[in-house]
Amino acid sequence: MAAIRRLGGHSTADQIYEAVKHSYPRVSLGTIYRNLRVLCDRGQIREVKSGANFSRFELAGPRHYHLICRVCGDIEDSAFPVDGSLDEKVQATTSFKVEHHRLDFIGLCSRCQTQTHDRTHAEAHTEVSTAEAFVGTSGD
Repeated sequence: MAAIRRLGGHSTADQIYEAVKHSYPRVSLGTIYRNLRVLCDRGQIREVKSGANFSRFELAGPRHYHLICRVCGDIEDSAFPVDGSLDEKVQATTSFKVEHHRLDFIGLCSRCQTQTHDRTHAEAHTEVSTAEAFVGTSGD
């Protein structure tokens, strides 16, 4: 848990392994995965599934929503408060016994927004330059 705390949360098993192996050089990645599972089962950490091929882990604490970047996969905690009434509404309108819910907001982080804007601007500039060159050569 100290490695997750030190890494700041939303860490992958590989990141945790890299952080731990300096202090425990004989530790294996399999040991990290087994310990992460035990800590999840005990409720000390939570697994955050983001749709990627790997999970991330964070310290257990107050429930919160996540902001997940669809480009780089970065995960941030949302300051938006968890709406407990959603559990009640779903349970009242279905036969499902709701224990809790998870809500992720998917989009672009500020870094990817800037990179996407820069890339889109550069691509548009290239297309205009190519079109101008084409038009310029067609009249020769």
